Amino acid sequence: MHPVLLLVFLVFFTPVEPLGNPIGRISNGFNGAENVAVTPGRYPFIVSVTLNDNHICGGFIYNSRFIVTAASCVYQKTTSQIQVTVGQLSLILPDPGESRLQLRDIIIHEAYDHATRFNDIAMLETSQALEFGPYVNYTLYNAVSGSLAYISGWGAFDESKMLSTKLREAIVNSPNSCDLFPVDVFDQNTMFCWGQSVLDAGVRPCQFDEGSPFIIPTSSTTFYVAGIVSKNLGCGDSDIFETIYTRLTAYYGWMTRTGGLQPSLAIE
Repeated sequence: MHPVLLLVFLVFFTPVEPLGNPIGRISNGFNGAENVAVTPGRYPFIVSVTLNDNHICGGFIYNSRFIVTAASCVYQKTTSQIQVTVGQLSLILPDPGESRLQLRDIIIHEAYDHATRFNDIAMLETSQALEFGPYVNYTLYNAVSGSLAYISGWGAFDESKMLSTKLREAIVNSPNSCDLFPVDVFDQNTMFCWGQSVLDAGVRPCQFDEGSPFIIPTSSTTFYVAGIVSKNLGCGDSDIFETIYTRLTAYYGWMTRTGGLQPSLAIE
């Protein structure tokens, strides 16, 4: 797709409907990109958000009572429909530390616009406090930095259009430019874009990856998150590989008011 057509053909993620022409998923394995299943304890902060017991989105643990995900994942949903599973790697087999939690509340940002996905952030309050350990833990968030990051989720990753039953990860590289997005699609103050066609070998978030964390490594074993997946042109055969993420640092005040402070955790 040529950039000049972006205004007309921008396709937003739709959590419960498949996207067409599935090329370039997270850990895409059929077009040459490396396909990597996440090992136990690597990302203990990642959660699966489920709708009526079916995975629809990702998210991350903010503290012992709150999960951060995309507002688009839980828009017009109730606490009886949405649950979160922590400590999960496989969607079909039990994992160490895995636990499914009911919700007490769903708090969507008051300025969220479902048509544009502006302010695409929500916090989920669990009905009970999380117990932290090697497979379940929170992570801090911070500003985007560097030129390399990880994306991880259960998003569709091959031509079947089905979600992955295993949590997968892939490396994505900083974009050449985000100028291709018009102002009614992209707000650099509350969003950032990431990804490029040459270095990423077709890898980009896909359906079921909404809300999944954008992960910055600080060492081989330590990480923080800088964003959550919001929208892109879809994981089909498009010339536009950049994905738009919600910029977490823009919501420091809102997250603090909604979910309280995070525990102290040093970022190396």
